[in-house]
Amino acid sequence: MIHEHFADAVELRYLQGALVPESNDVESPPEVLTGRRRDYTPSAQPGSRLPHMFVRVNPLSEETVSTLDLVSGDKVEFVLIIAPVEESYHLAREAFKAAEEQEISLRVCIFWSTDSVEGLEKGSEAALSPWKNYSDVIEVQSSTSNWWDMCNMTNRGAILVRPDEHIAWRTSSGITGDPRVEMHRVFSAILELAGDPSLFDLLRSFVDSAVLI
Repeated sequence: MIHEHFADAVELRYLQGALVPESNDVESPPEVLTGRRRDYTPSAQPGSRLPHMFVRVNPLSEETVSTLDLVSGDKVEFVLIIAPVEESYHLAREAFKAAEEQEISLRVCIFWSTDSVEGLEKGSEAALSPWKNYSDVIEVQSSTSNWWDMCNMTNRGAILVRPDEHIAWRTSSGITGDPRVEMHRVFSAILELAGDPSLFDLLRSFVDSAVLI
């Protein structure tokens, strides 16, 4: 099932399918979707399209890209968005392992705040050790408002985005249990709900055709 609501363009929210609710989340109030422009607010709930925000990939450059550009690309892959905090780095390492075992492509996006240029310049390679493939990691910095505030989450949260730019899973304030168990649960559930590994090819064809229901 798909609901439509409007901002500058039509947005889609999936209410079922390859979506996994977070196990420790307090349920958010339901959105009122009337179709009027003024009722739209960005949402980071599973099923919603990833909220847009302009970010800088290079802290020394003024060039910005949309958060949606972090997902769109030639390669069909999931993107895990985290902040540069210790428990989130640990979550990312476990997510890489779980994705590799499930044969899912995963990129990790580390979201730095507007006042963290020094840390961004140093990068997160050491914090992600022993994961070696640093090409699977992208680090960005918000150029205006706070990303986590906009998503109604803490900076200890995480967002897993599908290849079609929709959110598959999130934790709004961190993992309370074993992150390895949780990441295996999430990826296994996504594959089971999809019913077919070719889901990711279908998602990409959906994005490429830009068909709105």
